[in-house]
Amino acid sequence: MYRIEALLSARLFLRPELVDDHIFMLSNMSGRNSLYVMRYGGSVPIPLLPPHIALQNPHLVSGMSFAVFKDLDKILVLIDQDGDENYLPMEIPLSGGFPQPAFNNFFENTRCYMGEVDSKKNLCIIIAESREESMMRTYICDVKVVR
Repeated sequence: MYRIEALLSARLFLRPELVDDHIFMLSNMSGRNSLYVMRYGGSVPIPLLPPHIALQNPHLVSGMSFAVFKDLDKILVLIDQDGDENYLPMEIPLSGGFPQPAFNNFFENTRCYMGEVDSKKNLCIIIAESREESMMRTYICDVKVVR
């Protein structure tokens, strides 16, 4: 008789991004989706966000869930507030930590989606859906200019 519990609890490794000799990815290793990093070639994945922060399944979110800007030593990640699905761009250092609002909290009353990213030029496209009016705006954001 074979046990299938191990197959039923298979871990997800989603949206991997290779940056130099590290792989950044979303995974549900802790029971909820979070951001992890591991060395290319193999290592134990290290969580980059505090354990109480869960990220949405990237298949259910338009655009990218995170972007790595290695030259700036930061990661831009879209995080909502306890599942309200109002995603805001937050930043953390490459080594992980507590997320801080990106772009001086410019996108505070919006629901954001991250489009294309050019990590060499430190640019990303943010689509911001207003929560106060029926309006969507698109911004080209320079990640290095503001905190």
